[in-house]
Amino acid sequence: MRRFLAPLTIIVLIVGACSGGATPTPAGSTGTAPSVAPGGSVESTAPSTAAFDPKSITGTAKLSGWQSSDAENAALTATVAAFEAAYPNIKVDYKVTAGDYAAVMATNFSSKNVPDLFYVDATFAQPWSDAGFLEPLDDYIAKSGFDTSTFFPGYESVFKGSDGKIYGLAKDGNTIGMAYNTAEVPTAPKTLDELVTTASGLKGKDSLKAPMCLNPGLDRGLAFVYAQGGSIVSDDGKTNTADSPATKTAVQWYLDQFKSGNAMTASDMGDGWCGESLGKKHAAFAFEGGWLDPAMTSTFPDTKYAWGQFPTGTSGSPVTISYTAAYSIGADSANKDQAWVLLQYLAGKDGMTKWTEGGVALPSRSDVPTPKGKDVLVAQAQFAKPGSGFFKGYADVQKAFQDAFTLEIQNKTYNADTVIAATKAAVDKALAS
Repeated sequence: MRRFLAPLTIIVLIVGACSGGATPTPAGSTGTAPSVAPGGSVESTAPSTAAFDPKSITGTAKLSGWQSSDAENAALTATVAAFEAAYPNIKVDYKVTAGDYAAVMATNFSSKNVPDLFYVDATFAQPWSDAGFLEPLDDYIAKSGFDTSTFFPGYESVFKGSDGKIYGLAKDGNTIGMAYNTAEVPTAPKTLDELVTTASGLKGKDSLKAPMCLNPGLDRGLAFVYAQGGSIVSDDGKTNTADSPATKTAVQWYLDQFKSGNAMTASDMGDGWCGESLGKKHAAFAFEGGWLDPAMTSTFPDTKYAWGQFPTGTSGSPVTISYTAAYSIGADSANKDQAWVLLQYLAGKDGMTKWTEGGVALPSRSDVPTPKGKDVLVAQAQFAKPGSGFFKGYADVQKAFQDAFTLEIQNKTYNADTVIAATKAAVDKALAS
């Protein structure tokens, strides 16, 4: 799985130019997309209670998404081949979308030229569903008897639209865990207090530039905020909680790790990301997801590391954040029935098992076997909260936090008040949009 933090302003600008600034519904649509009968004819837009038999559908389904690696392409190709063997009446036309995925898809939406089935990152989910670009899946789920109960809530919840309908099924996911160099850290810290104690004892040791590599943004920092009982918005997504005492305490704690020398950013270590810092032994701890494993195996095979559960903080309960993407059908997709047949396989137990066997992603369902070596990361899905897409405008909030946090590090002022103020203002703006 590839996680995008794409600038949603690109999507808004492109869509706004095509729609005159109104909340767009694809041109020619009344807002309720007609269903397509197995033979290709258009049926009534009224919901049908008739059962849907996937084996009776014939034709072609166009599938598209981004590609993060050759390994991902190989895994998806193998999964598509398994689908075509199970459903020989449907052929899959799979093409990778090159370039800026969000911008390319925005252009496709405005021209009504979309694939039948495509990737939707959690960051895009609510803006795209609210704009009318995605087909609600509830009727297909009901008519097919597709069981969604085994999806981990932290993954699937972000694909529910403002209207309460389901606009995507999580194709996979990843949780943020604690990766640590086993030569420097023989036993994984279980709490944040133990983490600080261990990190403090590693300062100046061997080739370490800092014991911990930490990101200056909410893409990792939010997990530490949650661990200490803080939050950015209320659970219902309606109330700004960025300036709560618990959140301020957590942000100050995070800044203090940089102030004390327990942590540095990857860029300050001269590295591209924290996985590289761990691999080069510049840091003993990195907080990443399953995408770390192939990078370490291929680039830093001599660095021995292990996974530990994200440490528990003052909240007293285990918590971390997760990232995910879904398969969705476009409101203007030409072959929706064929797309659904493919979707229910790819997001079902058999298809997801085949996909995750490729080693590039973790299952978003509890009934799919855990890939080898991913036990800690998969187990965390039971208590993980979404790391993106859980309210509209979150990408702008993330930028505001990171810009303010980075400035505090650079200026060596380490004051949580300025970070909190910038974040609160961004959340207020997002919630008012």
